[in-house]
Order: sequence, then C-alpha cells, then structure tokens
Amino acid sequence: MSLPIEEYFRYHPPTTIERKRKHKRINSLALEFAKAIDVEVKDEDCKKMAMFAIQQARMFANQGITVDELEQKAVEEA
Repeated sequence: MSLPIEEYFRYHPPTTIERKRKHKRINSLALEFAKAIDVEVKDEDCKKMAMFAIQQARMFANQGITVDELEQKAVEEA
C-alpha cells in the first residue's frame, strides 16, 4: 500500500470530472451485467452469489479509481 492505511478507510467523494466519469462507467457496466444475470440465471443460489461478486467487483474497481487519483495527487504535491 503506497498510501497511509487511513486513506483506505476514509470516504473520498468523487470531485473531479474524470473520476466521476470513471465511476459512472464502472457502475453502469456492473448494473448491465447484473441485469443480464438476473434474466439469464434461474438458480437463485448461483444468482445471489453472482450478484454479490458483481457488487464486490464494482466496489473494488471504484476504490481502485479513487486510490489511483489519490496516488497521482500525492506525486504532484511532492
């Protein structure tokens, strides 16, 4: 971890246009995938696990976008 551990547990709302765009794209694609699974997968247990995996992937992707921005900001301020 290149940032202080506290930064991973702080809320960093998206403030830049670029970060908002990236979050929106990830969220949109995750929702599209979830909707496809909802239609195509009938087994409720598998569907539930797939939805949970999509939620996790979405959260970690958005966190990664945030960390990328925080690391870039730290480099620019150094």
